[in-house]
Amino acid sequence: MKFFAKTATAAAMLAVAGAASLSLTGQASAGFDICKKVHITVQNNTGGPIQLFDLDYRDFGSNRWRSENTPNRVIRNGGSFSVTRNLEGVNNAKTYVRVQFRKLKSNGKWDHSKYWYADSGTSICSRGQSYRIVFR
Repeated sequence: MKFFAKTATAAAMLAVAGAASLSLTGQASAGFDICKKVHITVQNNTGGPIQLFDLDYRDFGSNRWRSENTPNRVIRNGGSFSVTRNLEGVNNAKTYVRVQFRKLKSNGKWDHSKYWYADSGTSICSRGQSYRIVFR
């Protein structure tokens, strides 16, 4: 009876150790799939100020959108905004950047009921890659 208890305990410990090693391997390999120091520039040519509120990029390898945190930023007409980010999951892979923004309502307040977006061109992401987005 003791033999079976020891064997079951050993098997459980081995399973836990194996699962832990797999999760660590996944985290380590994900660290190598980061497209570093990506430059993203947004140009506002809409005719009025806009409020930039979201920055996403497409991960074609896993067929999903990934998001980058960005504070709400007002960009005047004719103005631009640039940011440098590390994009996970897309190093040496095809991607593009999408930026979402709001416009002012006639009462001078931001319209939270709708939003607009614009995409960069698609390219292979590599260290120092630049993506430019123009709002029209």
